[in-house]
Amino acid sequence: MTTPSTETRPAISLPWGPGSSLNLEIPDSWNVADITRPDLSNPLDDYTAALHRALDEPEGGLKIDSVVRNGLTVAIVVDDPTRWTPVREALPVLLDRLQGLGLRSEDVTISVGVGRHHAVDAETMRLRVGDAVVDAHQCFSPPVDDLSEYDDLGTTPEGVPVRVFRPVARADLRIMIGSVLPHLQAGFGGGYKLIFPGTSHRSTLGALHRKGLGGDQAGRLLGSDAGENPMRRAIRSAAAKLGPCVSISHLLGPPGTVLHVASGHPDPVQDRLALEARRRFRAPDLNPSDVDVVVAGNDPWPGDPMMSFKVLLQHRAAGRPGGVLAGFFWTDPEAIDRSVPMPVLRGIAATGFAGGWFLRRGLAVADRVVSALHVPSEFLIRWARELVVDRTVLVYSPPLFQAIGSHLGPIRLFDDQSQLWEAAEAALPRINAPRCRVFPQGGLTYCAVV
Repeated sequence: MTTPSTETRPAISLPWGPGSSLNLEIPDSWNVADITRPDLSNPLDDYTAALHRALDEPEGGLKIDSVVRNGLTVAIVVDDPTRWTPVREALPVLLDRLQGLGLRSEDVTISVGVGRHHAVDAETMRLRVGDAVVDAHQCFSPPVDDLSEYDDLGTTPEGVPVRVFRPVARADLRIMIGSVLPHLQAGFGGGYKLIFPGTSHRSTLGALHRKGLGGDQAGRLLGSDAGENPMRRAIRSAAAKLGPCVSISHLLGPPGTVLHVASGHPDPVQDRLALEARRRFRAPDLNPSDVDVVVAGNDPWPGDPMMSFKVLLQHRAAGRPGGVLAGFFWTDPEAIDRSVPMPVLRGIAATGFAGGWFLRRGLAVADRVVSALHVPSEFLIRWARELVVDRTVLVYSPPLFQAIGSHLGPIRLFDDQSQLWEAAEAALPRINAPRCRVFPQGGLTYCAVV
């Protein structure tokens, strides 16, 4: 969608929290070269009926009804609250079916695949899975650093230690409830990733993420096929050390919208939904050298600014080196420190110009050090480096600005749109009419490295 700068441009808005929108005040002299939105056509109009059909007609021939029998134990693994998977809607359907097959409440556990995210406390667990589920079943948030809570299942051919949270490892059957979204390292999230690394020890988490660093660019694996993706291959090797697993996986639009649900063997379910996600969410391949500014909103990510920075990485390939990445992050003030503690954020902000210089120039050194030491946070260092090393990064997020100030290392924060656009123009001093691409729902769309 091209908008010549000589014509009056229609207003461009992006979703801004539940039920609201934000108009972008892009300067009139700029050329908006493209506006890319995800394909959200034909959502499911009856999710419960669609889920029953998926369970009755599984991918890969793995039907829960044919696997479950009296006396078996089942570990259900759901994704964590950073995703908007309809977990509360799916669980009653699944649990009713398991009960009808003869399982008792004590035969079924629920674990949240938190990975490296914050542990899920009792209140959040009830919000995630529902009061009735918490009252009837053992529910766990795996302690990622407590090795005594994990079973060691050996090592994959790729050298990944397979250490799985004990209630998940020892169950007779594992059923995963998650969603397929673009992922910087695994190509797409979902499937076995709910266990590897979702319910895996930190040593497993770190080893898996190192497989997904993608050589010289952190975004090179974004949207890639499972068979070509080293992290996804390592995940499947780890999964081979478990017993039977079933996936209930979703292709999501914004919260409350499900585009597709499938069930069955995790591999064909993952492949099918990844193919559909690629069709709906991958942005057209335009020449990035012609784009000076990439603008991306974080919708539908639920207000966590640190998770929202992934949105900029998902669209980094849309613009040229030396250009500007402009993020518009709707932020729930209660979720600002969901991924990174507030003292850490304020500590980075307090370093000012010197800290920004080090983060931009010193990340290459930090990257080499943590790579040599096999530090679990290696992939986070790589992401930070890729984001800021050759781009000016500007973020409009009033709550984040009010919480920590105008800088997060080399990233400038704003609570005034006009000041952000002025800063973008100042970063492009030799360009009279910058060209930009806009991604209003950047949590769904992505640009592949080509």
